[in-house]
Amino acid sequence: MADHEATTHAHHHEEDPQAHATRRAILQAALGVSAGATLLSTLWVGASLIPREEKVPSKEPVAVGDVLVFATGPKANQEITLDDLRAAQREPIPFIIAFPKSPQNVVKKDLITNTIMVILADPARMSPETRQHASPEGVLAYSAVCKHLGCTVSQWQNGIWRCPCHGGEYDIYNQAKVVGGPVPKPVPQLPVKVEGGRVVVAGEFTDKPGADV
Repeated sequence: MADHEATTHAHHHEEDPQAHATRRAILQAALGVSAGATLLSTLWVGASLIPREEKVPSKEPVAVGDVLVFATGPKANQEITLDDLRAAQREPIPFIIAFPKSPQNVVKKDLITNTIMVILADPARMSPETRQHASPEGVLAYSAVCKHLGCTVSQWQNGIWRCPCHGGEYDIYNQAKVVGGPVPKPVPQLPVKVEGGRVVVAGEFTDKPGADV
């Protein structure tokens, strides 16, 4: 009997280290989970303390005082002059696609709604509302972002400004009134003036630029 008790007692002593190791592993795992949760919590709090993205000058919207520059082509980023617009009148595409450039010489080309069409047109053909936002010389500017799906309105067909994507057509002489295609409304006009031969933004868009989606 004594031998049996001694054997049983010995078995208990042999199992103790294993049980201890198991309990230790469970404790360490629990501590690990706790530490991981704490780390995640810290990261979450840390992320909330990161300052918001600073304004990017090239993504700022067009503003009064900006100068219009060529958006594409060999003269990209160069200021558009009245002479450039006169030369464009003799081309199959009589307008120029432009971006605004800030007084700090930053071309605001990274905001899609800053894509602008500028053209020298006959003031006598303009509606009074259109002429109100044009320069005395006849310089007109509109948002070049089609109101349908946001394509750049970049074609000229039979005296009508046309979008190549789905055939949207605008009458530049009458505040870009829609005269064809599935366009929901006119693109807004941008008031401009000519200073020192350059095209300068003189006011805000007459409506919100960009596709109506």
